[in-house]
This record gives sequence, C-alpha cells and structure tokens, in this order.
Amino acid sequence: MNKGRVLSVGHTGITVSDMARAIRFFGDALGGTVTAPVRHDDPVFERITGMEGAQITIAYVDLPGHKLELLEYARPLDRRGSTARPCDPGHLHIMLLVEGIDDLLQTLAGHGFKPVGPVQHVDEAGGFKVIYTYGFDGIVVELMDFS
Repeated sequence: MNKGRVLSVGHTGITVSDMARAIRFFGDALGGTVTAPVRHDDPVFERITGMEGAQITIAYVDLPGHKLELLEYARPLDRRGSTARPCDPGHLHIMLLVEGIDDLLQTLAGHGFKPVGPVQHVDEAGGFKVIYTYGFDGIVVELMDFS
C-alpha cells in the first residue's frame, strides 16, 4: 500500500523571460502581492531542476487562493520559448475566477494579453462568461465570470 499522499498545492511555477514585465502583469494588472525577486545560483537549484548551471531569479505572487512562483533563468543559456497550444500535451493555463470580465480584459490588453475571440456566454451551471487570453512567453490566462 502506498503511504504517500498530497497534502495541498504549494504553488504553481511559471518560467518567464522578463521578471519585471511578469511582476507588472501579475502584480499591477491582476492585483497580486509580489515578493521582491531574489537571484539564486546555489548548485542545489541545478540538482532540484536538472538544469546544468542553473541561475534563477525567483519572485512569488499571492493571488486569492493560490501562489505563483515566477522564475527567470539567466543560465543555462540555451533557453527556448514555449509554442505549446491548448491541444498539445503538457500545455498549462491559469484559470482565474473574476468579476467584471470585460473591464479586466481591457486591463490585460494593456499588458499585451489578447483574447482568442469574443467573451463566451455559457448558460450551464447558472450561467457564466469565459474566455482564454494569450500573452507574453506563451502564458495563457482563462477568465471566468459568474457574476
């Protein structure tokens, strides 16, 4: 019998190419509380991540109900951007429960996030509005509004 079990989700990590931009988005646009970024070059991060010579700047964002870890790698140098689509295995997205989806879409647009099309109105589950938005570094943010 397996005695291991999940106790909770601690955070979700997102690797970004520009920490300052990510902090502006997750802090200013989404209203998260962001810690000061800290540079880590201890060999333990190489052993944790499996990335040879890892040098990482890390900041944490507290959003209602969840914590994000923002990571910007300085090393290794051979980094590449993600091109995974929602239908591709391994693709991830963040779903945020919101109020005022139309106003929030305008805020996200100011940070380079574009909706895939018009906001969708779904009549099931009491009715809600929902849309995917695409932004920098291939980050996908889904907005869902039950108000």
